[in-house]
Amino acid sequence: MKKRPLIPNAIIFDKTKELEKFQNESLRPIIKSLNDLLFVYFQNYAGLRKIAILKATEVERNKFITTTFLKDHQLKNEIKGFVIGHFSVEEYNFYKNSTKEINKRIIGIVKQRILSFYEI
Repeated sequence: MKKRPLIPNAIIFDKTKELEKFQNESLRPIIKSLNDLLFVYFQNYAGLRKIAILKATEVERNKFITTTFLKDHQLKNEIKGFVIGHFSVEEYNFYKNSTKEINKRIIGIVKQRILSFYEI
């Protein structure tokens, strides 16, 4: 199994909430390790929808990405599947108890990564 990258600015304090701790120790490293796959996946997604995302203006790109992450449930489910598929049994057991909140965090982090990828 591929080792997860370290996120140096993901500081965990003793009083850090469990969800934030999970985000910093599990979600962010998993998503970072999937970075290239997520970008290729999203470029393919845009291409299938006949969106020339690399040629679009910054405003058009941001609108497309934001709208996509709001409305396309299939895309969101596939992205969640990429991430959840990398959970350990312990992480999955934690996920089961906070599914809605963790799903929001997964989508939010991936959306920000996609947006930042296209910033020039």
